[in-house]
Amino acid sequence: MFSTENPNGVETELTPEAIRDQLELLVQDHVFRSSKRSVQFLRYVVEQTLNGAADQIKERAIGIDVFGRDPSYDTNVDHIVRTAAIELRKRLSIYYGEDKHRSELRMTMVPGSYIPQFSPPHAGTPQKDQEFAESGRAPLEFVPLDDKRYPSLASSAPPISLVPGEARKQRTLIWVAIVICLFTAAVVGLRWLYQSDPEYSFWKPVLESTGPVLLAIGDVPNGPPTSSGPLQGDDATAIPIVQKALSPTVPFADTVTIARVVGILQSRQKEVIFRPESKSSFSDLRQNPAVLIGAFNNEWSLRLTQHLRYTLALDPDRHLIYIRDARRPSARDWSWPTDERIRDQGSLEGPALQDYALISRIWDSKTGNVVVVIGGLYTYGTEAAGEALTNAKMMNAISKSAPLGDSHRNIQIVLSTTVTDGTPGPPRLLAVSAE
Repeated sequence: MFSTENPNGVETELTPEAIRDQLELLVQDHVFRSSKRSVQFLRYVVEQTLNGAADQIKERAIGIDVFGRDPSYDTNVDHIVRTAAIELRKRLSIYYGEDKHRSELRMTMVPGSYIPQFSPPHAGTPQKDQEFAESGRAPLEFVPLDDKRYPSLASSAPPISLVPGEARKQRTLIWVAIVICLFTAAVVGLRWLYQSDPEYSFWKPVLESTGPVLLAIGDVPNGPPTSSGPLQGDDATAIPIVQKALSPTVPFADTVTIARVVGILQSRQKEVIFRPESKSSFSDLRQNPAVLIGAFNNEWSLRLTQHLRYTLALDPDRHLIYIRDARRPSARDWSWPTDERIRDQGSLEGPALQDYALISRIWDSKTGNVVVVIGGLYTYGTEAAGEALTNAKMMNAISKSAPLGDSHRNIQIVLSTTVTDGTPGPPRLLAVSAE
């Protein structure tokens, strides 16, 4: 049994069964259903507490048991537990902030601790009850005077006048209320501006996910990709095989796109973890939202886009890598030759050179996380894709063709760029798909 005091000072006992019943109500609610991590976190700390192991609820233990971290991981570098705890407290606050939950047993997790606190339902509003519970003071209740119920009191009550000190105090309270209202209006206005911004709408599933973002970066490949098997007809979708280089090197154009993406994420206070694509596992993609940089130099980019309308494909007979449209499987409009010397292409004296890029925002059912893939057929396309994601005019054009604010829609964007003297030109929008 767990003992607690209600606001009237009466001790109340909460049974483990009642706490577990409330836990199920919480994790089944819409506030928690969208966050598997918050559900796992809450279940873990509640069960540890009910099992008498509250003293073992530490940051490292949570990182290992809940988030699958290595026992020797550095908590000063990897802040996944602290970030997840902030998210959990926010979701608890939202849940108990709804009037329909006021009569339920309450769970809280105070800042600075990962041990949950349990208390019986309160009569007042959840936020005020929590404030008064922490301060140890009882809330004041103001009851309006009813002329019909108390006619003698209403008629004989003398007028109330404020002494100068009380008048100053009242004016101060009024000004405080005005400042709070203005601040709230400013916050709401900024939030509306963010949500109406196409760039924010595109990155919203990544920004609102719990934990840091994994940035998985492809290397310079050791030559063009090869086929994983014989292709049978136009509908073939075999995944090309990336030729790994012995000495990993990131293409310069990819680093430009990495800088653009990191700038977007960190400007909105999102932590980023950098890893080579070859060192990024399926387990990593399950733990974190991910951004994959590179197309034919990133194996995860090739694999995770194969079920979508636009895919990264290889035509070994024509020596082409290309972006395949499932609705036009025989088309090779968006292609790059793999049997020509790159050094002589796109020169000032020679013919114009076209590169193509594919940006995909995927809600991946296998990993349960959002994945953003940014890659060109060659490095010029990757650089142009990074520019498109930070170009307000381009993002506005994309938002007119796809519902960027729908977090569970798979969004794909096909771009082209003209390469001159080894430098990509402005990105051009070719196609947008939302599924």
